[in-house]
Amino acid sequence: MVLAVTGFKGGVGKTTTAVHLAAFLAHRAPTLLVDGDPNRSATGWHRRGGLPFTVADERVAARYARDHAHVVIDTQARPSKEDLEALAEGVDLLVLPTTPDALALEALLATLEALKTSGARYRYF
Repeated sequence: MVLAVTGFKGGVGKTTTAVHLAAFLAHRAPTLLVDGDPNRSATGWHRRGGLPFTVADERVAARYARDHAHVVIDTQARPSKEDLEALAEGVDLLVLPTTPDALALEALLATLEALKTSGARYRYF
């Protein structure tokens, strides 16, 4: 399974969500978390130890992906339209975390609108 955690708003828990999803999947099969956020928070957590999965910078992730049954991608905030479309087309599941506040919900709606106008195939629930 390949899944990506993305959205137009920073600070809504994208990296935390990606880490938790990777930990869940790692109990079932080898899992790779691709750190695509310029802050490299997931990489920092990994360096401190204790994560039950592999973490790789997005620039070298292709080298590791073939050795893992699951790949979780932690993206940067505010992906471009092209990046969002490629993510939606290239993953099995696109996760859009949000917090229950007006700014975050507006960003979530903007992300959904960008997906809608991108032509990418997706569904939501």
